[in-house]
Amino acid sequence: MRILPRGRRKETVILFLGTCSVLGFMKLNSVIDAYPRTSIHIEGAGNAVLLNKNYTAIMIQNSTKRIKTSVNVTSESTSSNSLLQLVTKSAHSETLKSSIKSPGSTEFTLNFSVSAALQYGHFRPQKGFLTIGIPSIKRERFNYIHKTIDSLLANSSPEDKETVTIVIMFNDDDADWNNERALNVSETYDEYIQSGHIQVITLPPQLYPDFNLIPRTYNDSVERLTWRSKQNIHYAFLFKYCHNISDFYMHLEDDVVAAKNYIQDVRKYKRIFMNNWFLIRFSNMGFIGVFFKSSNLLTISDFFLLFYAVQPCDFLMNIIAKIKLQEKEIRFRPSLFQHHGIISSLKNKKQLIVDRYFKGTKIIRRKKYYNLNPPAEVDTTMVVYEEYTADQAYFINDKYFWAISPQKGQTYTVVLKEQQTLKALVIVGAFPTKKTDYIENGEVQISSSQHCSDWIKLGELTKGSFDTAKVKNPDIAILLRNITCIQIEVTKSQSNWAIISELVLKLDEEKT
Repeated sequence: MRILPRGRRKETVILFLGTCSVLGFMKLNSVIDAYPRTSIHIEGAGNAVLLNKNYTAIMIQNSTKRIKTSVNVTSESTSSNSLLQLVTKSAHSETLKSSIKSPGSTEFTLNFSVSAALQYGHFRPQKGFLTIGIPSIKRERFNYIHKTIDSLLANSSPEDKETVTIVIMFNDDDADWNNERALNVSETYDEYIQSGHIQVITLPPQLYPDFNLIPRTYNDSVERLTWRSKQNIHYAFLFKYCHNISDFYMHLEDDVVAAKNYIQDVRKYKRIFMNNWFLIRFSNMGFIGVFFKSSNLLTISDFFLLFYAVQPCDFLMNIIAKIKLQEKEIRFRPSLFQHHGIISSLKNKKQLIVDRYFKGTKIIRRKKYYNLNPPAEVDTTMVVYEEYTADQAYFINDKYFWAISPQKGQTYTVVLKEQQTLKALVIVGAFPTKKTDYIENGEVQISSSQHCSDWIKLGELTKGSFDTAKVKNPDIAILLRNITCIQIEVTKSQSNWAIISELVLKLDEEKT
């Protein structure tokens, strides 16, 4: 690298990069510092993205020889350009477009419009301390966003609410769902919408590339590749939108709960006001509680757009942190946010792990299946203990059904909304913390009748549990066709209380 004397108006830096697809970095401190008003224009055989005023990453593609790339630094211009032409104007501009071509993928153009995105709420006249960004996408029959918002509100003070903005983005492909959810949140939290504490935005329609044409990484299916690529794009949009609202930005998911006084804990963390960090984690899980300076949001957004189809979001964040010379992870303990959701936005995926370092009440997953059963009505003739109702064993949660001394003839009944063909029926009795509480004598029955009559016995409970895989009946697959009702009947009275922890219906998708 050769730097010409400071008196010259134009400097040229020569960088030689090796073969293959490589990511090279140039430290331009000495050049930039010499000229307070500069622009960087990159020429050569590779693509490039401006990361900040000090570092430029050069991506060389399909190179079979050494390539000479020149970087011209000129003090006459006040704008910055790169071959990718990534837009980094104010988030409050009307309409912006970022056109990128990710390595190995098709071209994608991000349509960004504040007026199209902002549905409810308003910008405050002054910058705040923190913006909390929460993207939300449709999950099958589950919606966690209200619990998340309630937790954030309940665990922050009135003073916190004056300097914190919560931006909730509904970004599903279903625009009607986005609008319905946005309206619902605005009506539920109208007080905070009016004060500017909460903004609700939706992702304007995007023309996505054909993900079938994008090379697969990590051996992911096209479905998973599509899901994580869109997630990167959506996060990039949210970063652009939030970049000028507050001094700092915190990224959450829509199925978390916050610890008490989490804002005060963030403020007290001494590293926040030091300059030698890029990323701080306030949670021990994935992309929850990821915290950085708002001045870096546009850079991160552009980086996510450049590699949207190459790496998952948490991997990209780790990479850019190293690019920004943060070699070691900075993590706050105890964690300030806990993941409580189970059903993922990726179809057929469950997320059961929780953060054992969470500052608040611990969530302990004690069930085995957490199965997403088909819609049904659940009822019982047994005497229910407090809030441990019959539906707790059927629907996804960490609770269970608990009956007081079941008596002969009492029943637990599931009536399906639609007729189903099952691959398996599993019943889990008792619970890890109450292993002696189960139905001691009972039988499992099914019906294909619309009125839940003509019951057919499948088998008997063993210590309150049952599994069709253990039923020695060659006709079991035939019996499980076109089921409308499932019932557990107590065949002998008992003094012990009884728990049904889970009732699992595994569907035969091909025959349903």
